Amino acid sequence: MTHVNSLKIESAFPETLRELGQSLAELAIDEQALERPLQRCDLAVCGGTCCHDGVYLSNEEALVIRDLVSDAQSEFEAMGLNLPEKVVVFGSWRGQFSGPKTATHSAPMQEIASDYPDHFPDTRCVFLMSNSRCGLQVLATDRGLSPWHFKPATCWMHPLSIVRGRDGKPLLTLFDERSDPQKYEDYDGFVWRTHCGRTCSGGSPARKILAEEISMIERLAASAG
Repeated sequence: MTHVNSLKIESAFPETLRELGQSLAELAIDEQALERPLQRCDLAVCGGTCCHDGVYLSNEEALVIRDLVSDAQSEFEAMGLNLPEKVVVFGSWRGQFSGPKTATHSAPMQEIASDYPDHFPDTRCVFLMSNSRCGLQVLATDRGLSPWHFKPATCWMHPLSIVRGRDGKPLLTLFDERSDPQKYEDYDGFVWRTHCGRTCSGGSPARKILAEEISMIERLAASAG
């Protein structure tokens, strides 16, 4: 079991979290954005909408996940996951992202997820189980580890984002329909269109819904100090 500095953040990706923590020196919190009301994730409704295209990985995450699949093949099979030979592939998206990412397979997402965005493709991450739980997370809990032990950073952080603020310092924020950087004429955004990133009238402030994720990010920032 690995740790990041003295804060003992358990993860299979220590270098990724260490580098993330170092990039978060002088982290600021977008308090106004985190007041936007959200509702807690309900997999029975969303069907893993945020995982429809897999997730981009650090090089360390890609290597660890490849090795993990070889080591835990029988455990994944017991979950009902019939993983492909290549669970990590190369991806690119409109010049915003490129590099290793988890593979996907075709799936009838319009039937699986409620109110599935029309501009999202009918695909799912290969690690999503039939009940839309993450196989990487289930494997960790089955082994008595932290739920995020094998989960890529971008996955457990969603729908939160880290950007550079106007002062050049890192800013923890939550994109909405106006600020989502993945909005195009033919693509109506990502974060604010996933169930866990949508404004929910009557919901609770994001800072409460995402308290665990925010705490983890703050701990990573502190670990670099």
